[in-house]
Amino acid sequence: MTARADHDPFSRSFDAVPVKATAAQDSGIALEGARAAPVGSLRASLLLDLNLSILSLKLGEEQLGSLLPYRLDAHALFAYQVHPRVELGVDLPFTVIQGDRFQLLRDALAAPDFPGAASVNRLGLGDLRLLPRVTLLDPAQFPVGLGFVGEVRLPTGDGFSFLGERGVLVAPRLAVERSFGPVRLLGNVGWRFRRHAQYLNLYVDDEFTLGAGAVVDLPNVARLSGIQAVAEMHLSTPASSPFTFSQADSLKTPWELLVGARTHIHGPWGLELNVGRGIGLHGGYGREAFRVMVALRYEETFVDSDGDGVPDARDKCPTEKEDRDGHEDDDGCIDPDNDGDGIVDGEDGCPDKAGPKELKGCPADTDTDGDGIPDHLDACPKKAGPKEYDGCPDTDGDEVPDNEDECPDMFGPPENNGCPYDAPPYVVVESDRIRIKGNILFETGKANIRKQSFKLLDEVASVLARNPELGPVLIEGHTDNVGARALNLSLSDRRAKAVLDYLVAKGINRKRLRSQGFGFDRPITTNATPLGRAKNRRVEFRLVKDEVETPPREVPVPTVPPPTVPGTTAPATPASGPTPGPTAPGPTPGPTAPKSTGSPAPAPKK
Repeated sequence: MTARADHDPFSRSFDAVPVKATAAQDSGIALEGARAAPVGSLRASLLLDLNLSILSLKLGEEQLGSLLPYRLDAHALFAYQVHPRVELGVDLPFTVIQGDRFQLLRDALAAPDFPGAASVNRLGLGDLRLLPRVTLLDPAQFPVGLGFVGEVRLPTGDGFSFLGERGVLVAPRLAVERSFGPVRLLGNVGWRFRRHAQYLNLYVDDEFTLGAGAVVDLPNVARLSGIQAVAEMHLSTPASSPFTFSQADSLKTPWELLVGARTHIHGPWGLELNVGRGIGLHGGYGREAFRVMVALRYEETFVDSDGDGVPDARDKCPTEKEDRDGHEDDDGCIDPDNDGDGIVDGEDGCPDKAGPKELKGCPADTDTDGDGIPDHLDACPKKAGPKEYDGCPDTDGDEVPDNEDECPDMFGPPENNGCPYDAPPYVVVESDRIRIKGNILFETGKANIRKQSFKLLDEVASVLARNPELGPVLIEGHTDNVGARALNLSLSDRRAKAVLDYLVAKGINRKRLRSQGFGFDRPITTNATPLGRAKNRRVEFRLVKDEVETPPREVPVPTVPPPTVPGTTAPATPASGPTPGPTAPGPTPGPTAPKSTGSPAPAPKK
């Protein structure tokens, strides 16, 4: 890479192994998942991470080979679920030993005492990682899980020895998870915010990161349980010039592939083995020649076999879900008859009060609404009402009880089901249209009429049936401006046709109806607001006159003599026939004469 003038090309101060193992429960090797473990669950791991050929750089055009031929790191990883959606994780890294071949650089520079080519420490502390994870959408409850990880790396490592950063590194990322039976697909996308660092042709700054992989549950083998196979890929690329793959800058966008397996070996103890390598011609930053990870882990999970929220340790019925009915909900067992009256709760009108079966499990004196009518005789046990209405109220006072009143808030006679006869009409005939109060609703993006619009269309059909002189009626479909014009024209036309077909099905003669879609060409208000767009999505009924198409006809074109140039003789007119006289004013001839609302235009005079 090209060195920047304001940066020391020997400043170092970055971690030569950027991809780290995750501490989280129910995740991949280095990929984060979105699953939330039960509150109180703990995972602790001791991981050994061996990387070979992790820093192969160039001095000018000369390939130096691997300056760090190997490095063995130990990680103490912890994760604890503190909240149904929040997990706190931490990574304490320590480099046990790393190789040093910086003599190659000193020889290439012919400067044995040059500080920038000094040897690295063979062991030391790495950068402490804080790993909080928040579950936004739990994949146990949603088709796709979503989580957020706010990783922070504190500069506790020796940057000069490539064990840590020169400042705080923040690496937020989103974790996406989807399950297909025993297969879980994981995806991470994130960003590394860091202070710049440089060494020879390698310039390290903010990076965009991507990761994808899968975790597969496998059948148990012998005494081994919880066996899983894992495969994942990681990529990081500079934010300033992303996804550069040229040979000159081959270290800009490192790829890394990891595969592994894990299993429980005894009780809460588990073992994990992973291998990986970088993808490219040579090992380099973020893309080692070979990598091996071995982990011994301890998991103390909040076990709840039946998923009722009561841990198995105190669940009296560990394979049977608690019914959460407010009665002894902490014992983990279903309570089919809380009041012990011999009537199961699902059929008991008073599940917390004992009563005889003939009274639906309620005591004889129970009167929930206090209207003097026992609940087992009360048609409206939760609303007070007079005895003559079986305990139901009559809110509008029309002598039709609310439980039988189709208009409980409007006074109306019993013969009209409690509704007034003079309710305002929803369809009004005007001089040029049939105006509807409301709108015809369709399924989004389709021409299927919703059921709640049937009553309004039935009223339109009734008006047309009672007024046979109305028509023809043009049914216009209109849309808002969301989407392409051609798509909206087609959709509005299909919706108008659907309304026409509905009215025909209700007995209206098809010859009285026409339909046409106008898309978003005729808005009645602005499309800049949601309310405006809702108003523009509409169906209108216009009263139109019959249109008579004028048949095509030829219109003779008068002969115009060419202009005469002074000193010349005008050419003779051909004697093929009499010269036609001037034509009467009329429409310009074309393939088809324009439509007219009256009689056809008179033929031109000869």
